[in-house]
Amino acid sequence: MAFLSVSEMKKHRLFVFGLFLAYLFQPSSAFGGIIDVHVDNDTRFTGRGNRHELLCHLTVTADSETNLKALRLDLCKTDLTNIEKMEMFSTDTLNRFDERHPKNALLIGAILPKKQNTDILLRGKLHEGKNHLWLTCNVSTKAQEGNVIRVQPQILLTDDGDFQIINDEANQGREILLAHTTLYKPGDYNSKNYRIPAIITAVDGSLVATTDRRKNNQGDLPEDIDVVCNVSHDGGHTWSEPYTIAQGKGFGKGFGDAALVKTDNQGGLMAVFVGGAGLWASTPSNPNRFYMSLSNDNGLNWSEPKDITHFIHGDDCEDAVRQKWLGGFFASGNGLLTRSGRIMFVAAMRENEAYALNNYLFYSDDKGATWHISGRASVGGDEAKVVELADGSILMSIRHGEKRWYNISKDGGLTWQAEVSVWDDLKAPACNGDIIRYQFEMQGNENSLLLQSLPYGDSRKDVRVYVSYDEGKTWPWNSSRCIVPYSSAYSSLCVLKDGTIGLYVEEGDANNYEMVFYNFSLEWLTGNRNQ
Repeated sequence: MAFLSVSEMKKHRLFVFGLFLAYLFQPSSAFGGIIDVHVDNDTRFTGRGNRHELLCHLTVTADSETNLKALRLDLCKTDLTNIEKMEMFSTDTLNRFDERHPKNALLIGAILPKKQNTDILLRGKLHEGKNHLWLTCNVSTKAQEGNVIRVQPQILLTDDGDFQIINDEANQGREILLAHTTLYKPGDYNSKNYRIPAIITAVDGSLVATTDRRKNNQGDLPEDIDVVCNVSHDGGHTWSEPYTIAQGKGFGKGFGDAALVKTDNQGGLMAVFVGGAGLWASTPSNPNRFYMSLSNDNGLNWSEPKDITHFIHGDDCEDAVRQKWLGGFFASGNGLLTRSGRIMFVAAMRENEAYALNNYLFYSDDKGATWHISGRASVGGDEAKVVELADGSILMSIRHGEKRWYNISKDGGLTWQAEVSVWDDLKAPACNGDIIRYQFEMQGNENSLLLQSLPYGDSRKDVRVYVSYDEGKTWPWNSSRCIVPYSSAYSSLCVLKDGTIGLYVEEGDANNYEMVFYNFSLEWLTGNRNQ
């Protein structure tokens, strides 16, 4: 056995005492089973009256089981009158939370915050490994549009000690809009995907939205697709259960790409869409078919789809030229009812074997009983929309890569300028958007604005809403706003009865879009430029 000298024993005692001091004064986070807390802040817009809106997701890694006690929060100068309640949910080891169905998660704490720095008391356990906690809030129905709810978790308290949370990035928070609701997520109602938004404000003020229910994948026709409809009677805060306008019955027997228009001032609506073979498999003998469905009660009920293909193209078309066209489809979103009563939709038509599309206006002067076609409006265009200008001209906004094209008709849509023009101030990818008229009164005079929604840049992301003050000649950047500052694609616009603006848009994972509705004021959109 080896013996220590007196000096070595003194050194040993000092070493042991040093270990004791290090243990005694080590950071509190080392006492318990928590190894790390990672915070993901939700920075999407939120809406008045929304429940269980996610503020942040905490991924808590523990090396042993421990009981939760509290989470200390800094509300970062948030106006607390915007918050009705804050709640903490746990999904244990499952990294998924659906704010629409929080009952699938375990509620472990709740508080009505009264001050900027507060503790939310927690009950429940952390297990060894990764644990997922979700901090949410209920937004006041009287919350101020444009205010921001922002929170920073600071300390997580457990039976075994307190863990100081380090936030590497500043939290931008969730800005409040008048409404922000998710109509569909992938998997809802046993459908793998959803796409193709269209929305309109009916005469009674209801919001009517149509969507492609793409049951098996996100692909276009000829996949098995239904056209479904939802209606909101409260400005988009809540929506009806979906009901089907046109039901697909298998591959090559689906429907999709719906567009909407009012037919009169008595509650009439029209939906047009396509079905069958799909654009690129369509032939004159087996054409991609065009359909129309009507509602006489503001979108609550719809007629059976009526086939109107023979007015447009294919073997049964009376026009010898259009008999040979290979395929086409109406652009989803908004159609147009002019002041004269003419109903208009733009179709992108494949006239020959070339992998290219040209735009034509299809119109009806008898609420869809018969249909007629304009002269060609673009060569090499794609999905396009029309709006009526103050002087009665028709302005067509045309999908094209890099910058948006447009064309103008001076005779009600019958003929178009020989060459398209380019909006230099609208940089957008090849993507469908929407254009509508916004009318309002200011200082006793009626003034008109146009609205247009498009992704910004060279890829499908950052959907913005633009305002034009000069009948579509220019679209000032300082009167636009990015509504979806991440992956986003097709969108559709409406103006609600109270003068606010609605946007129905595809957003999120480009392979699994969510279908989301936004409602905001013109003043918020333009930074009060119109006041």
